Amino acid sequence: MAIEEECECNCGEERVEWIYTYGDMVTLLLCFFVLLFAMSKTNEEKFKAVAASFKGGPPASPFVFTGMPTFMESMESSLKKSDIAEVMDITVDDQGITVSFSDTAMFDPGSANPTEEGKDIIEKFARILYAVPNGVIIEGHTDDQKISNETYPSNWELSGARSGSIARLLEEFGIQSTRMEIIGYGSTRPKVSNDTAELRRLNRRIDILIKPDGY
Repeated sequence: MAIEEECECNCGEERVEWIYTYGDMVTLLLCFFVLLFAMSKTNEEKFKAVAASFKGGPPASPFVFTGMPTFMESMESSLKKSDIAEVMDITVDDQGITVSFSDTAMFDPGSANPTEEGKDIIEKFARILYAVPNGVIIEGHTDDQKISNETYPSNWELSGARSGSIARLLEEFGIQSTRMEIIGYGSTRPKVSNDTAELRRLNRRIDILIKPDGY
C-alpha cells in the first residue's frame, strides 16, 4: 500500500509541472502574436499616411523610357557636326535614325561601284558609326526609270548591289558584318514623286537606318 501511495503522489507532481510548462509556452505564443499584430498595425498606419499624401495631387505621369531618345539625340548631333553633314539627309523617328545619301555623291549612273567621293563619305560615316554598337539596315533605292543591261537586269538588282557595296565598304572601315542588313527596294519606296528629273534624283539614294536596339 505504501508503494501505491508513493506512485500516485509522484504521478500527480509530474502532471502539475507539465501544465506549468504548457502555460509558459502559450503565454510566449500569445506575446509573439501580439507583437506581430502590433507590427502589422504600424505598417498599415504608415501605408495609410503615405497614401493620403498623394490625394489631391496631379495624376501620375506615364513612365517614359528615355534611353532611346537620348541616344538618338546624341547620334543626330554627332552626324550634324560631322564633315559629311552637307551630303546627308537625317530623319529621326521611332524606328531609329535614317541617314540618306544621294546616289549622285555615291555612284556613277547605272553603277553599283562607289566613286572615290562615295568611299570618302562612307569612311567618315563609319567613324561615327563605330562609336556605337547598334545594328544598321542599308537600303538601296532607285527611281522609276527602267534599267536593263547585262549586269543589272532591273532596278531590283541595281538597288541590291548598291546596298551591298556600301555594306562591304563599312566592313572594310571597321564595322562588324554581324551588325548589318542589306535590302534592295528598287523603285518601290520613293521619297517623293517621280514626275521630274529633280524629284527622281531625290529618290535615287542609299538609306542607312541606325536601329535603337541596345538602348
